[in-house]
Amino acid sequence: MGQKQYVYEDLNSLDDESLGTLLSSCPYRLIALVLKATPEEMRERMLGLLDGHKKQLVFEDFQQLDLDELAVPHDSIIGEVEAAQRTVVRSARVLLEDGQIQLAG
Repeated sequence: MGQKQYVYEDLNSLDDESLGTLLSSCPYRLIALVLKATPEEMRERMLGLLDGHKKQLVFEDFQQLDLDELAVPHDSIIGEVEAAQRTVVRSARVLLEDGQIQLAG
């Protein structure tokens, strides 16, 4: 697999089973945060792969996370989201290397 530098958007090339496995390995608050900066089509797909209870938790957190209302500088919010995305990508890399998930070929 080499040392390709994966980016968050690459996760969309995982098959549904792999993406679902990845999402189930991530805390729901982390998922809610990354979804804030996820293109709508990919966000819908990710939400669709979550099981009922986790999906509800993610959705509630996602709705409460109004980035405009947080009393935090915009740059630090972007930083938080990017850090969360890197965390998800790192989790994906570990699962890929363990052979638990695969990129759609």
